[in-house]
Amino acid sequence: MRRSRVALIVVSLVAALSLITACGDSSEEDAQTPEGATTVANSALQTDSKGETVTAPPATTEAETDTAETETEAASSGDAAEGEQVFAANCTGCHLNNGNDAGGVGPQLAGAGLDEATVKTTVENGRGAMPAGLVSGEDLDNVAAYVVSLQ
Repeated sequence: MRRSRVALIVVSLVAALSLITACGDSSEEDAQTPEGATTVANSALQTDSKGETVTAPPATTEAETDTAETETEAASSGDAAEGEQVFAANCTGCHLNNGNDAGGVGPQLAGAGLDEATVKTTVENGRGAMPAGLVSGEDLDNVAAYVVSLQ
């Protein structure tokens, strides 16, 4: 028993020293983001129910946003006002304040850059702690339209 404790302490010390040595050898150049790498602002990071980091899509330009909003409005097959009622009854328990606030079991949906297809796929298949099929049919169309309206 005593040998295993000593061995554990020695292994822990070696690991700690290795970590300290490895961190001390990095240069400013090593710490730079590689050219052409995709980056995400920290404010766009959220965690799912398992504590895993989930990132929002990269930011778009104002022109891209205007075009995307026009395309989304034309493609949406649901009623956002009806969807808000369905969302309040089925989703706001996890996506706080009808999806407008962070801190629930589910992530904040407002401003997450979600499109109708992504919302529908997530509701149909589930994700993280969210079970599949919470709403379907016309309710799914309406909830998707509501969530897209939060963007």
